[in-house]
Amino acid sequence: MSAVGSTRRVVPRLCTALLASMLATALGGCGADASAVYDDSAAKVLQGALSDARTAEMGARLWVDGQGTHGFAAVVVADSDAGVDGEAAWFEAQQPPTRRSDGVRAETVAALDAASSAVQDLRIALGRGDRDATRAALADLHAACAGLESLSQDLR
Repeated sequence: MSAVGSTRRVVPRLCTALLASMLATALGGCGADASAVYDDSAAKVLQGALSDARTAEMGARLWVDGQGTHGFAAVVVADSDAGVDGEAAWFEAQQPPTRRSDGVRAETVAALDAASSAVQDLRIALGRGDRDATRAALADLHAACAGLESLSQDLR
């Protein structure tokens, strides 16, 4: 898959996120609780990042288990890396509406950073063709995914 394929995955998510942000702004003027809208945006970003991270996990696991090619796994993980990074970048650019939202922001950014780092470590291990390092990175990614999922559930 080319960089174009990767862009095709990230652009729709960013467009969705932009529309959600615009909707949140519009609803903010209609009496909606800005903190609740922010929490919902955080939960949705976490779910998007979780989807990308689980996709990376699946692609790499197929290669480690001998059920997929290295090339396939490399493309899947690279695309997922771009997706997680895109979700994190979008959320980090959002303004927390209240002081209480600062805590939500801190927790969400920490979970996104952990997932991003884990996917990057997986991409690097996979790029080196190192099955043992890929297995270790998969364990770290699994833990990061659990963090994304848990926080997402807490925010809903």
